[in-house]
Amino acid sequence: MWFSDEHGVVRKENANEKVTYVGLDVHKDTIAVAVAQDGRGGEIRFFGTIAHTADSVLRLINDNRDENATPRTDGSLTVSVADLLPGDVLLYRANRQKFHQQQISAVTGSPYTHAAIFLGDGLVAESNFPRGVAKRPVEGSIKGSGCVAVLRSQLGFSGNRPRQLNEFVESVLANGRFYDLIGAVNFGKATKQHGEDQLDFIRLNYGKVTSSDDLAKQSFFCSAFVVACYSVAGVIGPSAQVAYVPDMFSPGSLHQDPTFGWFLGYLVPEGGFVPDDDPIQTQSALWRDLQDCRWW
Repeated sequence: MWFSDEHGVVRKENANEKVTYVGLDVHKDTIAVAVAQDGRGGEIRFFGTIAHTADSVLRLINDNRDENATPRTDGSLTVSVADLLPGDVLLYRANRQKFHQQQISAVTGSPYTHAAIFLGDGLVAESNFPRGVAKRPVEGSIKGSGCVAVLRSQLGFSGNRPRQLNEFVESVLANGRFYDLIGAVNFGKATKQHGEDQLDFIRLNYGKVTSSDDLAKQSFFCSAFVVACYSVAGVIGPSAQVAYVPDMFSPGSLHQDPTFGWFLGYLVPEGGFVPDDDPIQTQSALWRDLQDCRWW
């Protein structure tokens, strides 16, 4: 406990009490956190990045009142909207699949049939039939889903990346392209052919780079849009674009490629649940299992 003496100097009430000092580097959408232990030889380390919300700051405080505390000690994989950071990928699994979702699952071999990307400020960007890309509040986007798996890039999505992401989304919206229904319908046949011709495709196209302006003029189905966002933000480098053709990725394939992040946890809307056999827990790296990494 701390108190102020008669000279206004803040002191410890108990000289043996351990103190942790916290430094915050505050940005519009995120806060980078560093901590230092008390004393001259105290350890100084980068703690992680949290969302720039009151809930995230309160969770940071509450989770670390005990110096040995770690997040999610109960093993829970449930996260909240307040836990999300710009660049997080959201994968949607329906409670009861509609006909088009059944068709997507049949072609892709995955129960995940939709994908979106978190922009910050409680908004996601997603491409839906028929209007194409739009921004929506997270709560409205996930309503009616059984569960929504959240992937977070281990490469980080700070610095200029949130700005680049949001500028790209605004450019896509300004171009007003409709949903890529042809790409979605032909996905199974197209990916099979691409797999057979992939080496020739890379040989012919290696070094060719699609600019963000050109990408913004394209139409997308949901997961293709997420891949394009990661390319514009630089998580997928220019020389790697040839291996990450946007319309060759389904929602279910995103969590199988670590480029799009490790599994953070589930958003579970009202009435939803996580099936015991959900494949993402066995097919993806879990942030929770990485002891040297903070889950945020």
